[in-house]
Amino acid sequence: MQALDRFLSLAGVAVAARATGAAWPAGQRVAALLDATPDAAAMPAPARQPACTCLPAALSATPPALGEAFRALEPHLAWRAGDRAGLGAQYAGAPVLGPAGLQQRGGLVAGISLLAPGATYPDHDHPPEEIYLALSGGEWWNAETPWHAPGPGGIVHNPPGILHAMRGTEVPLLAIWFLLPAQ
Repeated sequence: MQALDRFLSLAGVAVAARATGAAWPAGQRVAALLDATPDAAAMPAPARQPACTCLPAALSATPPALGEAFRALEPHLAWRAGDRAGLGAQYAGAPVLGPAGLQQRGGLVAGISLLAPGATYPDHDHPPEEIYLALSGGEWWNAETPWHAPGPGGIVHNPPGILHAMRGTEVPLLAIWFLLPAQ
């Protein structure tokens, strides 16, 4: 799918260029895995959720090329409600890469998260290392860093197993996240 390939290509370049410090190796791995030849996946049916009404406000701050690529991809996404996180209509997530996503690439799992202004995705952890590419405003926290706002195009790195959370501020939080496969 051309829209997905364009968006992931731009996201990979951004992650590789902006990941620094402890996030640098993970950023390089994400970029390399995004260059892998795609395999077919489930191709879920496109769907929208109530939180998707926040997309125009979130995209207003997205870096232009990424925003255009995301707008072309978005009609193909199968958005899911935030019931699992207890957020109902304040959250929507869409699988992008992995068994439930639009494609599979080298074991990388990726998705889009959208949080309404003022909503907080609760503290959670998971074994895979994670990189977020912020597409809009919002704030992130983990057990090693205070709440911070990387800004549109910024990178957030969560080491494996670390407790972390994210929240929308006066603008919705829109981000793509990548869970790296074990090495």
